[in-house]
Amino acid sequence: MFVKVTQKWGILLLLFWSLSGVAQESDSTTDLSRNYQQALELINQFQFDKAQTLLSTCYIKDPENVDYLLKIAYCNQQSGRYPDALIFYNKVLKIDSLNTTALSSTGSIYERTSNYREAAKYYRELIRIDTSNAYYYKRNGYVALRMNKPLQSVIYFLRAHGLNEADIETIDQLCDLYLALNDLKSAELMVKRGRAIDPNNLALLYNNARLEQKRKNHEEVAGAIRRAMELGDTSDYYQMMLGVAYIYLDSMDQAIGHLEAIVDRGQDSEYTHHYLGLAYRAKDEHAKSIAHFEQAIELGVSEKMSDFQADLASVLVEENNYRAAIDHYREALKYDPSAEHIFHLARTCDQYYKDKKIALKYYEQYLNTKNQKFREYTEQRIKQLKEFIHFSN
Repeated sequence: MFVKVTQKWGILLLLFWSLSGVAQESDSTTDLSRNYQQALELINQFQFDKAQTLLSTCYIKDPENVDYLLKIAYCNQQSGRYPDALIFYNKVLKIDSLNTTALSSTGSIYERTSNYREAAKYYRELIRIDTSNAYYYKRNGYVALRMNKPLQSVIYFLRAHGLNEADIETIDQLCDLYLALNDLKSAELMVKRGRAIDPNNLALLYNNARLEQKRKNHEEVAGAIRRAMELGDTSDYYQMMLGVAYIYLDSMDQAIGHLEAIVDRGQDSEYTHHYLGLAYRAKDEHAKSIAHFEQAIELGVSEKMSDFQADLASVLVEENNYRAAIDHYREALKYDPSAEHIFHLARTCDQYYKDKKIALKYYEQYLNTKNQKFREYTEQRIKQLKEFIHFSN
C-alpha cells in the first residue's frame, strides 16, 4: 500500500515538473516574440539603439535565428557602426550564403565606405542569384560608375532599364552617362522617355538643359531651366547656365539679373564674374565689365584664366588703355599661347608703341602659328610696317 502511494505521488510530481517546464518554455517563447515585436516597432520609429537592446535578449536565447541577426545588423548599419553590422551580416551568410538581404546590405556598406571592389563582389552575387531583378543591376551600375567604368555602368543600367522601364532614377543615370560620353542621340532618347513619365522631374529637366547646351540650342536651355525654377529650384550651377544662355540669346539684362542673383547669395565663382564681365561689355558698361573681369582673375584657378585676362584686355583696348591691355594680353599668353592672343597683343602693341619693331615681332610670331583667321590682315600689316621701319631708318 505504501509503495503504491509513493509511486502515485512520484508520477504526479513528474507530471507537475514536466508541465512546469512546458509552461516556462512557453513563457520564454512569448517573451522572445514580444521583445522582437517591440524591437520592430522601435525600428519603425528610428529608435535603433533601443531596438538593439531588445534584440540582444532575443539573440542570447537563439543565436542562430536569421531574423534576429538581420535586425541587429540593420540597427548597427543605421547607427553607422559598420564593422559591427558586417559581423552580423556575415553570421547570416554563414547560415544562408544566398540571403539576399545580407548580400545587398553588405554591398551597400562597402559602397558607402568607398570599398567599391568589395561592394561589386556582393552585388554581382545578387545577379547570379536572380537575373530578373532590376534593383540588382542598378546597384551594379552605381558601383561600376564609382570605379570609373562608365561603359560597364551603361550596360548594367540598360539592363535595369529593360527590366523596369518606369524607374526614373535609372533613366536619369543613363542620361548622365550618355552626356558624359557625348552620345547625344541616346541622351535625348532617355530624356524623352523620362519626361513622358514625369515631365516635372528636376533631374531630367537639368539633363535636358545640359543636352541642349551641348547642341548650342540656347532657347531650349533657357526653357528647361526656367521650368525647373518655376518648380521652386534655385540651383546656382543651373542658374548660371541660364544666365549664359541669355548672353548667347543677346538678352543681357536677363543674363545680368540671374548672374547678379548668384553674387548676392554669396555663391559666386570666377565663372560668374567672367560671364558678368561679358554681359556688361555687351552693354558697353565698361567700368562694371572691368570690375567683374578683375574679380574673375582674382578668384581664378581654372584653365580659363587666359580667357579672363584676354577679355579684360579687350575692354581696356576699347577704353584706349593700351598699356594695361598689353600687360593682360601678355598674362593671357602665359596661360595659353594661342594664335588669337598673339594677334591681339600684336595689334595692341601696334596701336600703343611708336617703335613698330615690337608689333612686327608679334605679327610675325602670329604668322608662324599657321592660324588663318587674321592671316590676310597680318600679312598686309607686316608689309606696311617693314616699309615704315625702312623709311624711318
